[in-house]
Amino acid sequence: MKIDDFRDKVFLLAKKKGFDDSQLLLTNRKEFGVVISKQNIENYTDAESFKIVFKGIKNGKSSFSTSEILDEKTAEFLVESAYENLEVTDTLEEDVIYDGLGEYSPAQNFVDGFEQISVKEKIDFAKMMEQKALSVDKRITMVIMSAYEHERRNITLFNTRGLQLKESTGLGAAFIYLIASDGQKPKRGTKVCFASKPSDIDFEEVVSQAANEALSQLGASSVSSGKYRAILRRDVFAELFTAFLPIFSAENVQKGLSPLKEKLGVQIASEKLTLIEDPLSNKTPVRRSFDNEGVPTMKKEFVKEGTLTTYFHSLKSAKKDGVLPTGNVFESKCVPLNVIVEPGSKSFDDLLKDLDSGLVITALDGLHSGVRTVSGDFSVSALGYQVEGGKIVKPVEQITISGNFIDLLRRIEGVGNDIKLVSDSFYTPSVLVEFLDIAGD
Repeated sequence: MKIDDFRDKVFLLAKKKGFDDSQLLLTNRKEFGVVISKQNIENYTDAESFKIVFKGIKNGKSSFSTSEILDEKTAEFLVESAYENLEVTDTLEEDVIYDGLGEYSPAQNFVDGFEQISVKEKIDFAKMMEQKALSVDKRITMVIMSAYEHERRNITLFNTRGLQLKESTGLGAAFIYLIASDGQKPKRGTKVCFASKPSDIDFEEVVSQAANEALSQLGASSVSSGKYRAILRRDVFAELFTAFLPIFSAENVQKGLSPLKEKLGVQIASEKLTLIEDPLSNKTPVRRSFDNEGVPTMKKEFVKEGTLTTYFHSLKSAKKDGVLPTGNVFESKCVPLNVIVEPGSKSFDDLLKDLDSGLVITALDGLHSGVRTVSGDFSVSALGYQVEGGKIVKPVEQITISGNFIDLLRRIEGVGNDIKLVSDSFYTPSVLVEFLDIAGD
């Protein structure tokens, strides 16, 4: 069944059922992935999937249904299922279908260079990473896995307010997880590189950084418990920040599930910290010109010199607060798509000198179980290095860092200029904080 015919069928059935407005979001996803261990293929994926999400509005209340098939029976199923869900929905919050107002950036058209590479070459890339890792140093004793993967998404959105949008996004990644040992306690090293085109994936750098990470942790020990000045390396800062992204959702704020309630226009972080959300940034691989509600995306500073300037609003939360939606609904969540931390002027070595004595945190464990987004509290295991006189003197393990995320943001003393893409959606430098609570020996 053609998409246009399917759309017309669904919207006609929805109108007959009594829905005031409707929306269809269709996502076609093509993914490839290969995982290598001991030069053998441990896991292989080459698949295509299709997802349809129907949203219907009746008397200001919204209801959803999903399917993976494009035919007449599905059209009937989507409408009937959404109507049944609507009848048991007890929310009093009003929702709407977007009217298409606002300025849209040009639709994204992902040029998929990854698909031009043969399957054999992709497998060879993953095998090559494993071979290179084992040749870096004899103390690299094992490569748990090396992987090469990529995906493409074609996104189409229609609604009964006349909106018709279409674009494609995609990215690729290389990953390695290895072990180093000097005959004592083995240490792990991991590294992942995300990119929008194959030529931007540096396999040697992926291997080198993972190997150096593991080797540098050999002989690690704990430190005494206490308060330590600390640097959160850029990847760690991004990882911790990502875990707390839900606190910026207006819906969570409205429900009392965020420590940022009534903090709009209030300084929540150090004046040295400015955070930008840019869904169209050329620094990140995934870009979107509209969100999953059809709202145009836009670049915005959500924390400017420490002050919270906006929450991230869906159509529903925006209507409740009497403001405009921000274009941030992706995968059923209202969060920033791409976060850019405005860099400072100091190199990582300069941050070490300013730290003088303290810790550099380079890895976190148990992040999701140790994070409480409602309160902002966290307590997670960590690895890193001890610093004395502005120099790294030894690796550190078996420590737990804890505190409150908002307090941590307020205690940022310095922001580095070592900015880099550290995940598929976070472009950030390292930060120096006044102190962290450390539980060790």
